[in-house]
Amino acid sequence: MISDVSSKVNTATNTQSAANTANQSLNDTGVLAKLSSEIKLIGHLKTATLLGSESLNFQGKPAQLLHASSAQRPFSLINTGTPIDVNNPKTSQFNNMTVASRVLNLTVTAVGGTSSNGTQTATVSDGDNSFSILSQTTLKKGDNIRVLIDSSNNLQVLPSKLSANATSTQLDAIKHSLPRQLSLMDMSQLIKQLQSLNNNPAGLPEQTQAALKQLTQHLPNLAALTASPEAMKNAIQNSGLFSESLLAQDTKTQLPADLKLNLIRLKDAQESMSTIKLGGVQTEQIANAVERITTNQLRHFTDLSPASLPTYPLQIELPIKDGQNSHFVQLEIDQDASTQDHEKQDRRWLVKLKFDFEETGRFDARASIQNNTVGVLFAAENPDTVQALQKNIPSLKERLEEKDISINRLDAFQTALPNQETKPTKTSSLIDVRT
Repeated sequence: MISDVSSKVNTATNTQSAANTANQSLNDTGVLAKLSSEIKLIGHLKTATLLGSESLNFQGKPAQLLHASSAQRPFSLINTGTPIDVNNPKTSQFNNMTVASRVLNLTVTAVGGTSSNGTQTATVSDGDNSFSILSQTTLKKGDNIRVLIDSSNNLQVLPSKLSANATSTQLDAIKHSLPRQLSLMDMSQLIKQLQSLNNNPAGLPEQTQAALKQLTQHLPNLAALTASPEAMKNAIQNSGLFSESLLAQDTKTQLPADLKLNLIRLKDAQESMSTIKLGGVQTEQIANAVERITTNQLRHFTDLSPASLPTYPLQIELPIKDGQNSHFVQLEIDQDASTQDHEKQDRRWLVKLKFDFEETGRFDARASIQNNTVGVLFAAENPDTVQALQKNIPSLKERLEEKDISINRLDAFQTALPNQETKPTKTSSLIDVRT
């Protein structure tokens, strides 16, 4: 099936961690070249059946690996867009797909010495034939390596499928948190109710009043956020996504402002008084608001990328005060994978903000940032909102130029936006559920 080949593939990844792409041209003949040639053949097939899916990191960011078959030929699809429900694919949108070869399982049958540059020689086998690889990760006899070839002819080393024991803690936690979480609409309504109670706290226990005041006074203010980059940074850090990290660091200046911790304090204050209601708010609603933040944390935490590296895209929800009103803004920060090898200051970042105000309807702000150059596109559902945005673009351009920021593009257009929140579909692994 496979001819002998000596491959100089650089598998610079841990077999138990996220997959990295080895930027090695496959000039050799044999198993890897065979996989590469299969991609060209599969590319001409018109129908396919999805057999399963799993998570991976592709070009530096989370993706979905879809196992498929067409004309009895197995192959893979790498999905960098919205996750596909393999149990009901007709309801999914097939965008941002690239074809890859089938997944090949290799076993390390022998290991050699390590060179001065840290690479190790190892012999691997697919069960029939063997060939050599060079690895920057220490391998031992018996290790399993899963690989495929992407459409650019690069070897993609996949994370080993984790055992049930390795993921049981994370899965148990997300299975507990996911069904209890408050919806975004209910979360927004809860914050408004708590603000109203804080303005009129008469009759509330002293301990509850203190917890309520601490929660509401530390909600980020729109005027402050638009005036100071540091204020936005603090708001993100205090969104609840990093609560446990703040506790571990014992960051006394930030702990009192953290949204998740303040919600927990309020819930604990109510429970200590054996009270099931806070004004018109059920204590259970506060607990479910905590679960929403926890679910978002777990969705990042259960990604298969190395724990020492940040997971992108980073998805954050911020309750923002605007006078007596408050709104939730959804923020997504992503790194352009094509620039990840650039110097830190030269990397390109993609930022998306989602808004939903009564007077404007739903609209997004999508920004591209690289060095001192910015491009911003506004997408709105309401035509009046589009007109208002276009009217204010000259003012925004002037303010950016005053800060010596180069402008690549500024524009606004009307479009139908996807649902801000979709119910998770039933899959074999809840790790695949991402917002």
